Amino acid sequence: MSLFFHKFKSNDVYVNTIKTYPEVKFTIFQGGAFYNDTPSISGSLTSSLNLLSSGGVSLYELNVDRHESSSAGPDAAPTPRTFGPNDVLNNKLIRPWISKEGSRMTFRTTTKASFNSTSPGNIMYGSYPLSASIKKTYYASSDARYTAATFDKTSGTGIAVSTAASVTRIRALKNVINYYNYISPEFAYSNTARSFDSINLGLVSVPSIFYGKNIKKGTVDLKFYFTGTLIARAQDTAQNGLLYETTGPRTGTVIGLALYNEGMLILTGAYNLAPDAGTGADACTDTYTGGSAISPAWTYFAAGAQETGVAPPKSTFTIEMSGSEPIQSLTMFATLPKGELNHSNNPTYLQFSTASHVLTASTGYLQDQKRAIKNVVSSSYNDPTGSFVKTTYVSKIGIFDKDENLIAIAKPATPVKKTAERDFTFKLKIDI
Repeated sequence: MSLFFHKFKSNDVYVNTIKTYPEVKFTIFQGGAFYNDTPSISGSLTSSLNLLSSGGVSLYELNVDRHESSSAGPDAAPTPRTFGPNDVLNNKLIRPWISKEGSRMTFRTTTKASFNSTSPGNIMYGSYPLSASIKKTYYASSDARYTAATFDKTSGTGIAVSTAASVTRIRALKNVINYYNYISPEFAYSNTARSFDSINLGLVSVPSIFYGKNIKKGTVDLKFYFTGTLIARAQDTAQNGLLYETTGPRTGTVIGLALYNEGMLILTGAYNLAPDAGTGADACTDTYTGGSAISPAWTYFAAGAQETGVAPPKSTFTIEMSGSEPIQSLTMFATLPKGELNHSNNPTYLQFSTASHVLTASTGYLQDQKRAIKNVVSSSYNDPTGSFVKTTYVSKIGIFDKDENLIAIAKPATPVKKTAERDFTFKLKIDI
């Protein structure tokens, strides 16, 4: 094999961006979410193949069909197996871990207090799989959107915090919602008609791993089924983030907002969606909040998606959308000019002959100064070869950095024949 280094010129390398629109679909039924109609698959050792529900994705695809156990040895092992100076239990699952050292490196989820209380040399560990899944949160009008901190001024001479402050997800989105007010007055956390602090609403959170950089505008499509019948549908027909009811008792009404960059759906339509509303609507009810049966409404949409104790048996919900993910690709043109790259240091490149000789003695070393290059040119006859043409075969193209470190290799399906009068340009492409 021979190496020939050629530097890429400015016009030989360029980066382009391809924008993709992956389709996303969630089906929520009886307390479970199904991503792109993927069923729940059980393994030979676990009830769930990747230890997740069907509506979630595993970041690293680790612990696939691995059974958690208190012992890493044989099933009949008398005592569980541990490792590290602090006897961390080996439960047979792959886990990230780090030893506490002077570098103070730790996991982002490890609190400062926990890190300081850990003895040097002890093992700190996390857990796999790391997962993401769709989540629905229902806020009743009476639910507090935030909790203010309270202070105890009687403890000694200082002031101690007796209750820590906290905010709900919908309250944390207040500034984001108000930012989009230039699109429509509906994008206001509080206005003269309503306030998100005091109305019934539903919040559907979709992690970005499902859709990419953002959700493509106008692609959100919500469908509300009751006992298999479509009773309501909502879409962003204007492609501005306002969700309009396109099927149901109040067609054309804004029933919520779509925050495309944040992956959030805010559902505010609290009116009755029962198809027989006004003539016995009580018969069309379901347990959307985990309590008694109530009439369907957009605020209950996606009930059961990661909500504890909520699994309405009669209702089914589907969420369809397209993501928007730019993928950058690096394109490089490797040119083999005419009259170049036609020599090889491979021993088979030279003509073998019994007449060639090498002499070695105590006073010197002598070998042939000239060796014939093997002629591989084919001929129409069996015995003689054709007129000699210096020929090489390109089998690999390596990409090196400025320090001549090999960083990538490209291989043609079959070696490419290169002669002095031929030039080639190889187009190399890789996603970055």
